[in-house]
Amino acid sequence: MFRHSKLFLSVGVAVSCLSSSVFAAGFQVNEHSANGLGRAFAGQAATPENASVLATNPAAIGVFEKTQLSGAISFIDPNVDVAGQSTSTALTPAGRVTVAQVEASEDNIADTAIVPAFFYITPIDDELSFGLGGFTTYGLRTDYGSDFGALNFADTAEVKSFTLNPTLAYKVSDTLRVGFGVGVTYADAEISSALPDSLTPIVEQGLSAEMGTAITLPENASILKLEGDDWGFGWNAGIFWQPTEMTNVGLSYRSETKLELDGEVSSILAANLNQPGSLDLNLAAITELAVNQKITNQWSVQASVVFTDWSTFEKLEANLQDGTDQLIKQENFDDSWRGALGVTYILNDEFTLRAGYAYDDGVVTTENRSLSIPDTDRHWVTGGLTYNMSKETSVDFGYAYINGREADINKTRALGETGIESTMVGTQSANAHILSVQVNTSF
Repeated sequence: MFRHSKLFLSVGVAVSCLSSSVFAAGFQVNEHSANGLGRAFAGQAATPENASVLATNPAAIGVFEKTQLSGAISFIDPNVDVAGQSTSTALTPAGRVTVAQVEASEDNIADTAIVPAFFYITPIDDELSFGLGGFTTYGLRTDYGSDFGALNFADTAEVKSFTLNPTLAYKVSDTLRVGFGVGVTYADAEISSALPDSLTPIVEQGLSAEMGTAITLPENASILKLEGDDWGFGWNAGIFWQPTEMTNVGLSYRSETKLELDGEVSSILAANLNQPGSLDLNLAAITELAVNQKITNQWSVQASVVFTDWSTFEKLEANLQDGTDQLIKQENFDDSWRGALGVTYILNDEFTLRAGYAYDDGVVTTENRSLSIPDTDRHWVTGGLTYNMSKETSVDFGYAYINGREADINKTRALGETGIESTMVGTQSANAHILSVQVNTSF
């Protein structure tokens, strides 16, 4: 009954390879600029306040007549809690019987994060401008404690990525600019799963019976751990249109980036899994339509609609060096929409004030929600300001409070061919505080 060579791949990797993010749909990260954060990134692709606009619309960098340099740091403090119960049953000649029923609750499963970004843009001539940005669009991490009652569903999952994005903008006319860029992304991932304490003696008994000798497993024995990295390539394009002196319109697109994370697979419980392996991971395409509308010389309003093509993320599949392709989990993400409204007020020559609100649509149903990706609908409430130190240098500050809707969990997973099946039922809740600071200079 205990065919462990198949058991631990099918159960272990199924935690999901992606890190938690309460900040945007799926595991997307929006934190590219402090000024954008202050208005919930409303109108971002149509609001070229400094060089950070490169991240959302390469065409908009063409409005600057001087070289611009921006550097930002964002501090993200998430609070993601899981509360529930894990029940494991075994198939016996008498039918299914419960072999373990434990609380599966954990607070603060998502770590704090520091997200850096930098941008450089310069006009080449009256029509052509060049830019280079470095930032992240996907990432972060979840980590459950050793006493979590459902470690076979989720233990540690981390994805870190960073994109270098050279771009060019071309002035078609006095009111229209177009832009194009190439994205070079490096990603690093670690995925692991482990036996919870409640299932350890059951697995020990099954392995002992199969091996014909007593087997003793360490606490939280590793079911499977995969570490890998890869470079991926994509592209982005944009249009920046100024139909009047009071109105800016931006349309931008960032393509999907396909990654094959190559590395090592290891397992305490199945020696045949200790070999090189890989995991396919696609970073979804993003489209934004944005408007920046001046009301007076001091007041302006911004709005954005962002579409993320998450439906391309259908499954996780591990590929081992011996040629085995193992379906880990059907993710079945839905496409997501994000809507944002912002307001900007120029108080005087020194200070500019901002505020914003956004609604961020989640990408999963209860059926597909993963313990490693506590994704749900989110509300953003933000504020920020700019202090102009001189005509050439300014400092931006932005703050956001993100409140995620409480979401239900109802997951069932079989432990390979052991006849044991586990069900996790509960809820996830999430909120986050984000603080960003950014320095901009021109020369």
